[in-house]
Amino acid sequence: MKLMKKLAIAGAIVLGAMSLNAAQAKVYKFATNIPEIGDTGHLLQDFSKKLDERTDGRVKIKIFWNSSLGGADQYLQQIKSGVIDIGFINSSILENLIPEMGALNLPYVFLSTDYYQKCLEDPYIFQTLKDATAKNGFMLAGYVNNYTRSIYANKELKSFEDLKGLKIRTNPSDSYIKMLKAFGAVATPTDFSEVFSALQQGLIDAAEGGAQALYELNFAEAAKYAILTEHTRLTDFIVNSEKFAKRVGEEDYKIFLEELQELGRISMKVIDEKAERSLELAVSEKGCVIHTVDKTKFIEAVQPIYEEAKQDPNKRPLLEKIFEIQGRTL
Repeated sequence: MKLMKKLAIAGAIVLGAMSLNAAQAKVYKFATNIPEIGDTGHLLQDFSKKLDERTDGRVKIKIFWNSSLGGADQYLQQIKSGVIDIGFINSSILENLIPEMGALNLPYVFLSTDYYQKCLEDPYIFQTLKDATAKNGFMLAGYVNNYTRSIYANKELKSFEDLKGLKIRTNPSDSYIKMLKAFGAVATPTDFSEVFSALQQGLIDAAEGGAQALYELNFAEAAKYAILTEHTRLTDFIVNSEKFAKRVGEEDYKIFLEELQELGRISMKVIDEKAERSLELAVSEKGCVIHTVDKTKFIEAVQPIYEEAKQDPNKRPLLEKIFEIQGRTL
């Protein structure tokens, strides 16, 4: 009888602990404007699982895909107010609030993936971006590599001149809009979730972005052509509300940041390798026509954008550091 009583008490303690853990666990909202399919989507799902495991279930994340909580501009406002906990927001959108981000968005500013990673992980650069973000009422937590951006279209493109007059989708960023104008195109800001339908309906002639989307997201159904301008490396950032950091507590927020740091490092290798493979498959399996191009005219066309950035007190310090890391002279 005594043994049975002890077992009953032990069972009650275990059940009580489980109930307590369940009560302490909370599901946090993570808003994105990307689809669940694709390499970035898979990486975010892996991150969510690892965070759940490392916090023993205290921090569970529910990811909302493809702008289901609104476009990035909309859910960013809800992150600032604490209604949404975490968001996936690229540097071009953040540039509208944080001018310093514009240094990352300049065309042809990074010479390679290795240099790109070194710049993002540089303590001065990342801390400067974190401080600038904090002034706007939310927190910069991590990043995800997004490969190089090129131009895919519903007509064949082979040269710099072929872009003249085309309506090309881009992000609502001053840097990106100026870049496409320098290329002779008509910049057409459009949320990423609307790109596929805009191409299908002929609302735009082309889109600038990762050309691997032709295969990974089946964009080849709306656009069969691409020209590898490789003009920028748009950075996807993970941001969170101040309320989220307080709710999870210091220990779990530290784990959150550590897992995001690991996510960033993994993405540098995974995204580039899979993107290159996806471009090959877009040609072999989807029938896409993808051209490489001499970038000389593209680089020459954007030099006035650099001259303007050098005069900007928000961009110049970061730009100088980016150039220094790459052994370049501004």
